[in-house]
Amino acid sequence: MIALLTTTDAVKLGAARALLSAHGVESEIFDAAAGALWSAIIPQRLMIAERDRVTARRALRSGGFEEAGDGDWDLTGEAGAAM
Repeated sequence: MIALLTTTDAVKLGAARALLSAHGVESEIFDAAAGALWSAIIPQRLMIAERDRVTARRALRSGGFEEAGDGDWDLTGEAGAAM
């Protein structure tokens, strides 16, 4: 498994996971327990199978996410403004 998204933002994590699911990509959240206790400090990781990397990236882009310079994903445009 590979980390597709690392964030302390539970809303962003949920939106990304819903997009992946809609595109048939299974995902798991790692570090959820620690992230729940220390949400501002410990990010949670959205993990996918490496074989789903291309589909997952396409799904996130279609949902208003843009790959950031640090290799993570940010919400852009209207989708990001709503959050």
